[in-house]
Amino acid sequence: MKNITKPLSLLIASLASLPVLAEGDDTSIMMNENKQAYTTASPALKWQDKVVLGRVENVYYQDIDALEGQAFIGKIDTGADTTSMHAENIHVYSNNSKYKGLQDTELMQTIVDEFGGPKSNWWLESFDTPERNIQGIVKFDLRHPTTGEVIALERPLARTSVIRSRTSEIPLYRPVITIPLQIAGVTVDTDVNLTDRSNFSAPILIGKTFLKKNAWVFAGYDYLQSQSDAHIVGRSETFFIDDISLKTSFSLVNSYSQIHATNIKVDQDKHTVTFDTGNKEISTTLTLPLERMLRVGGEKRPLVFVPVTAGDFKTPILAYLKDRSKYSSQLRLGKNTLSKYFVINTGDKHVLHTQSKKLSSLLDSKNPLMVTPHEVIYIDNTPVDAKPSFAINTPVLFVDSFELSKGKSGEQASFYIPSTNGNDRKVIKKVERKIRIGDNVRPVLKEAVTIGGKEMTLEFALEATDKGSDPYFAMGRAFHKQGVLINTRTEDLLTPHPLFHAGFIETAQVENLTFPVKLDTGADISSINALNIKRFEENGKPMVSFDYQNSDGITQKFTKEVIDVMRIRAKAGEKPNERPVVLMNVKLGEVNQSVRVNLQDRSRFEYSMILGKNFLKYGVVVSSDQTYLLGK
Repeated sequence: MKNITKPLSLLIASLASLPVLAEGDDTSIMMNENKQAYTTASPALKWQDKVVLGRVENVYYQDIDALEGQAFIGKIDTGADTTSMHAENIHVYSNNSKYKGLQDTELMQTIVDEFGGPKSNWWLESFDTPERNIQGIVKFDLRHPTTGEVIALERPLARTSVIRSRTSEIPLYRPVITIPLQIAGVTVDTDVNLTDRSNFSAPILIGKTFLKKNAWVFAGYDYLQSQSDAHIVGRSETFFIDDISLKTSFSLVNSYSQIHATNIKVDQDKHTVTFDTGNKEISTTLTLPLERMLRVGGEKRPLVFVPVTAGDFKTPILAYLKDRSKYSSQLRLGKNTLSKYFVINTGDKHVLHTQSKKLSSLLDSKNPLMVTPHEVIYIDNTPVDAKPSFAINTPVLFVDSFELSKGKSGEQASFYIPSTNGNDRKVIKKVERKIRIGDNVRPVLKEAVTIGGKEMTLEFALEATDKGSDPYFAMGRAFHKQGVLINTRTEDLLTPHPLFHAGFIETAQVENLTFPVKLDTGADISSINALNIKRFEENGKPMVSFDYQNSDGITQKFTKEVIDVMRIRAKAGEKPNERPVVLMNVKLGEVNQSVRVNLQDRSRFEYSMILGKNFLKYGVVVSSDQTYLLGK
């Protein structure tokens, strides 16, 4: 099978029909069109002098010595006008005697009201002007994620962010400072509002105040810029805490990592957690800074940076504490950790201790096949979900059931492949041989399949699924003779999608309508304006009817099957709500997909629909400051 993926410097260009991306040269200081001073350091994946960022990237504070070299998780959001970061103990003062006795929200509200009020939008401009003479000061704390050190900081008040609430006439006021943030070697003096982001997975949200004129965003990838530095790990690894070994496994489903822990004691006052960890023979007691409490399966569990090592890898990883006494591994790495640091080689074991390779060197020296936790292959022209396997060598097609019988050319197997239109397709194939796995005997077929638009002959076995399980194709280690690498940063690498650039506002075709939409890399799934939402049942299926309308006067009534319900947790002071999810066909540029869309009243928003990651992942590289690059 021909390798479909490429080294990082060619990844977007090769999958993408974009001009070849250049690697950055020596560090330089520039002034962009927005008159923001920034620096670039090589190498960075770039196009048109702007870096191409994934949906999640490492962010660094550039003027805080205590945090030098410390990476923070940053969510890259083209739908956010502002950039925000987590801070604690936030207080706002003024050195102007005019505001004596005022501080925090009262001070910010007084200033905003004095110069025109929140609806005037004057506060979008800098406070640092002679006529205003605010002399504002912001004091706040940042906490080092791995040491727990509290870093007290003071910065001038650049301006105030005024956030209008959905349910209240009284807006929220947040102080804004200017601070240099670096992503992928690009440093921008960024306006950032300070807030409590302890309930979010990313302590930093990167909006247009950083992205404008500086970056494109491809929502289909996480940690795109650091991918070439990923460590290669085998399908089985051992990590260590001090000299205590932790057998390590991997999850391609769960986002967060978990580590074995007992006797867990959380000290909220000291912001620490103490626990015992180790293997069945030996354990140790650790006291670590508490990152936050993570809700998992209805319970809150401590989330900490665990100081693990394996060969040359000596970086604390984020994991929550759980008693794993019943499991064979003491450390289980989830997708967030894998995407940030690793790529898995299913054909090898204990790579970190013996070879210590980076992804870039492996792709240059060999021709492995890179796959993701979700792929699609075609068997008899019928799409089948495919996913990699750590345990299986010969690839296996898991089906509801199969039958063996005698045919003209020998033994044959018959089975059904589910079709998207509900009509299962019956397939009859010759059995080439059989393999024994434990007490089971699997027939092996040798048939033509289509992968990434290319037809090839492949050997795979048949196995009956457990009751209630969906049929799928397991890509075993023999799926590709040069090996199989698992990359959790994206999906469907084997299905080519030509990348193209688009503005954050574009005209899309939705069902039979054409109207402007907002491209929002921060949203997981797409959303459309829906009024008069009425849910009901029809022929045993959950259904919904709703009215669509937008500011251009376009209206249409829809009736759709409800395929899911999103439950949105409310912000403080707001009520939680449920949003029905339906499938809608959306066409934008070269992408024409049926995607999940949640229904909500978007009347108060300027644009009646947002396209989120579940659509943008098909190859849309978004500008945060340009519009209608695809034409009106």
